Amino acid sequence: MRWIKPTLRHSISALLGSDVRKHSPESLEPVRQAMLATLGIDGAEVNPRLKHRLLYVHDAHALWFARSEMMAVLSRLHGEAKAGDAMRSLTPVFQGLIPKSLMESHRMGR
Repeated sequence: MRWIKPTLRHSISALLGSDVRKHSPESLEPVRQAMLATLGIDGAEVNPRLKHRLLYVHDAHALWFARSEMMAVLSRLHGEAKAGDAMRSLTPVFQGLIPKSLMESHRMGR
């Protein structure tokens, strides 16, 4: 038995303004494909769980926060400098899908 009904949870989050499914799955597909291409076959072999998560996650925020795990995998394979370049190349793909505050905090962290 669920204590919090899914419809109640979604209506509360809608009232609070955190629109979890704001973007359609089709709008996430270019981001998903770019991340999978950057991860590559070697990265998917090193961390198959990350590949699975990238394939099936339904939220732009979840994809955004998966970048840290991706950075760790790519650093292990190619070195930190090359992994950082790859992660920076992914940032424009998220334009319009995540809040500007996240994008700006990413820029300040460099």
